[in-house]
Order: sequence, then structure tokens, then C-alpha cells
Amino acid sequence: MTPGVTWWLMSVALAARPAPPFADLQPSEIFLAAPWAPRMQQTLDEVRQGLNGELFIYISDPWRGYRFGYRAEEPAYLASGVKIAFMLEVFRQREQGRLNFDEQITYDESDLRDGAPRVNKLRRGAKISIGTLLDWMMRSSDNAASDMLARRVGLAEVKAGLTSEGIPGFHALTFLLDVRRGVYRELDILADDLSPLAVRKIRWTQIWEPQLRALERALGQPSGTFSKQMLWDAYERFYDTGVNSAPMASVGLLLEKLCRGELVSRQASLDMLELMSAARTSRHRLLGKLPRGTRVAHKTGSQFRRLCDLGIITLRDGHPLVVAACIKSPDVNGSEAAFAALARAAYDLALEDHQLQ
Repeated sequence: MTPGVTWWLMSVALAARPAPPFADLQPSEIFLAAPWAPRMQQTLDEVRQGLNGELFIYISDPWRGYRFGYRAEEPAYLASGVKIAFMLEVFRQREQGRLNFDEQITYDESDLRDGAPRVNKLRRGAKISIGTLLDWMMRSSDNAASDMLARRVGLAEVKAGLTSEGIPGFHALTFLLDVRRGVYRELDILADDLSPLAVRKIRWTQIWEPQLRALERALGQPSGTFSKQMLWDAYERFYDTGVNSAPMASVGLLLEKLCRGELVSRQASLDMLELMSAARTSRHRLLGKLPRGTRVAHKTGSQFRRLCDLGIITLRDGHPLVVAACIKSPDVNGSEAAFAALARAAYDLALEDHQLQ
């Protein structure tokens, strides 16, 4: 199978074609500094000058064996980017025969979440297949689907699965419900006892002052106990715990293995690529300045003053380009513009390098 075949065609043709995705790649984890690194660094410097925040990025060309990074070994908060790790463990357990995608999970009050555009439309008591939850988690970034799957496979198993697949560096992982509780706990330890419904009601309240008043009521605190700045500081203290964080180099390694068909199995790698290439979340980050129609298998992550986009870009010549980036900034639009500029520069430089060969 040639690298120019689209992921869709690869998945259709898999039964007849034994080769893994991007089959001309050698399964090596040895990378050299990219020859285009100085020009990429120039773009990075320009982007950083105009960015109100901190940036972490890892770029690699698995076909040529080149890489480039900036603060790529430092842990960065992934937000919903952790759903890639949850997805990986679901596929691992399917491969091991410990679950199947037709298995039904019952949606109940313990599964209520904010940021659940698909599951929140269902009545409680509805049964949802693991395959459907997986689709909703990756394509719509549904938080309820994510926590239901993470509970089914086990958070400890997710972490152990990453290690088993040869992917180090991920810090402690947690349910997305406990992310909300964890932030509020930095204000009041009683937040640990907030029910899923209470957390959703708070999160569904308009920010900032109305949401603070809702939080105070839920915790039994007098009105005016918490300020906007106090909540902002609580987020930063929560991020400092390192929960749901990983270096971009670790995420990049995961994506490299994925595009080579080395994660779990060839079939599982293709299935994961297919899920990630149909994400319905932001088109203003990695996708922002790429040529129209460019295929990107990716997962975004968004939380207060934290944005990520972690993906595999298919170059015009059909080869993969891994770009994993996170930004710590209060400026959403500026951050998304930075993702777009960096991804386009990496795309152009890698493609130019290929054409010289």
C-alpha cells in the first residue's frame, strides 16, 4: 500500500492488503534533528513573540526520521487530549478479548457531565454500545462518553497500557468529572463530595459571577466567598498537580507508533486513525492554515487557559507528519493562530524536504 492512499481507502482495503499504514516506513524510534530545524525555529520565534503565553511542541517526520521540538520534554496539561490514551486502552482490551464494541453500558445519574453534546441528549437508563461511546468520545469529545469508557477499562489499566505499548511520560490520569472537582477542591475540600448533577449545574451556569454563586450554593458557602481571581488561581494550582499531563515528545511517540500501525495491532491502528481523522472539534488549530482537504487525524483539548492539538497530518505526497502542541495562554484566538502557523510551516518544510530527495 502506498503512502498516498487515504486513510479511508486503507481501512477499506485492509483485508486484501497486509501492509500497515504508511507502509514504506521502517519501525524505528531513532530520529535525527531535522535539517529544516533552523527555519522551523525562525517561525517558532516569530510565533512566540506574538503569543501571550507558553508553548510546547513536538514535530516529527517518521518517513525521513527527523524531529524538532521546543520544550517537548516538559509535561503539558492535555485537557481532552487524554482521550487518546483512553481510546488506546479500549482497543487494547478489545484485542485481548476483554471487551467488544457491541457491549452495552447503561447511562445513569452517575454519568451526568457537562461537555457531553451526545450523551446529554439521551434519557437516563439508555444503553449505549462501547463502539458508539468511542465514536462520541473521539469525534465529539464527549466527556460523559469518555468517563464511561475510562470507568469500564479502568484508569490504572490505561496507564499500564501506555507503558506496555512503550509510551512513557504520562502523569497520573483521572476522570473528567474529577478534573472539575479537583479545580473546585482547590477552593474548598468539600468539592470532593459534589455529585455529578451538582457539578453539571455549576458548569452549565454562565461564567464568571453567576457560576461562582452557583458553586458557593452547592458548597454551602455564603455569597461572595469566592472571587473570579480565586477560581483562576485554583485552576493554576490544579494544573500544578500534573494530573492529565504528558510531554509532547511522549504524545509524539504515541502518534508515530500509530501512523506506523504499531499500536495494539495493524487493524487497531487503522481504526484509531479513522476515528481521529473524523474529529468534529476545532478546525482553527492544526487545520487552520493547511491546504484545503488535508487529512488530519487529531485530538484537541481545551480548558481554562490551556489548549492542545495533537495529530498526524497527511502531506500532499501522502506521507505523515506528526505535530503535537499545547499552549498555556489566556488568549484563545491568538493560541489557535499559533497552532495554525506552526502546523503550516512544518507542512511546507517537510514537503519541501521530501521533494529534494
